[in-house]
Amino acid sequence: MALTLPATAQITEESANDKTETEIEEEEAIEADTDGSLDDAANSIDVREELDGVGLSLDVRVGYFESEIDERDATSRTEDFFGGRWRFRTEVGLSPYLRTVGRIAGLCTSTDCSPNLVLEDSIPTSNGMTDGDITIDEAYLHWFRLDRFDLALGRIQTKFVARGGVFAKSLDRNDSNNINVNWTDGLHATFRSKNGWDPNLILQHNSSNGASNVRRGPLDFDDPGARVSYFFGIESLKRTPLFLQRGLDISYLPKSLLKDGSLSGRREDYYGIVIRTANRWPERDEGIRLRIATELGYAPETQTRTAAGLAGDVDGLAWNIVLSPDGLQTQPQHRGELRTCRGWVVVSPQFRQNESLAEIRYQWRKSRQLAIDFRIRQRRELEQLALSDRKHEELDFFLRLTWGGTIK
Repeated sequence: MALTLPATAQITEESANDKTETEIEEEEAIEADTDGSLDDAANSIDVREELDGVGLSLDVRVGYFESEIDERDATSRTEDFFGGRWRFRTEVGLSPYLRTVGRIAGLCTSTDCSPNLVLEDSIPTSNGMTDGDITIDEAYLHWFRLDRFDLALGRIQTKFVARGGVFAKSLDRNDSNNINVNWTDGLHATFRSKNGWDPNLILQHNSSNGASNVRRGPLDFDDPGARVSYFFGIESLKRTPLFLQRGLDISYLPKSLLKDGSLSGRREDYYGIVIRTANRWPERDEGIRLRIATELGYAPETQTRTAAGLAGDVDGLAWNIVLSPDGLQTQPQHRGELRTCRGWVVVSPQFRQNESLAEIRYQWRKSRQLAIDFRIRQRRELEQLALSDRKHEELDFFLRLTWGGTIK
């Protein structure tokens, strides 16, 4: 949950004593990473404390967004709007090892703020719900700390991101980024290993109308064989002299890739592999440090170049680099970063295929509950599409405020 503190919880003396040295180091590393990357990087399954009773929390994110767009037909246009998202979360501790969680999320923009309560099995737009929609984006049971095994079942939030500072991004999985509302319907299981390497398994249900999180074309889920997709990730957040984060993700979406770009053409299985790391130099907890996060993704099977509308080969390679200075000031925290992504990838919620992206972001953080951030970003197509007059290009900007905290 973005900038939302955990609901009122208690760690029993017994559970605290049961923690291994690796678990304590991992939790300390996460706590020290509360610079925005953590708050937008939490999976539904990441809660590790026993909940006594009912917990209520709320987060709100509002901002001004503007884009200057150069279209492929040589026309240009400008778009701007004020927009916001609110989310109200309730969780109930049913036993020391079981909780139930529900959350309602709503969107309101200057384009449309008329409340519209909807329950969907897939998102209606490329990024999530439409303006004015109010929906349930979390509704699940969570069994946790069962001999180091966690399991969440239902409508959940799944995120596997590069912890690069400010706000996290991902080449393959980051539900509900920015002010978007989307989710994963299915199961998320993880095992908290003693060596710090935690394996994760996600089984996701996809509607015939589409997925519930961002899945760009030419992915399609109309075929019965595409109803369930699979994700395996293994990650370590244990600090070493070289790394703050190490991870490997594998996505498998059977019968979902339209190889020729049409329903009448070939339908193939889609695979995506992502490796990510985060480093910080020099190795210390105080003073100015440089954080570097990298992601490298590869899709062995892609659509044909004709289906992609490209004259050259379709490349399944994608990469993301983040540079962020840490420790410029202890309180409030300030951050800046640069991101670049190249390649052709369709499962990323934040990077589009055939596109390079560069951005600079700055964050002023008053506390863990309140942050204001600014971003300027440029997107540009890598290869000009056939029969187009020029490459599609966008320059966008936002100024955004995020607040969140517990109510009970």
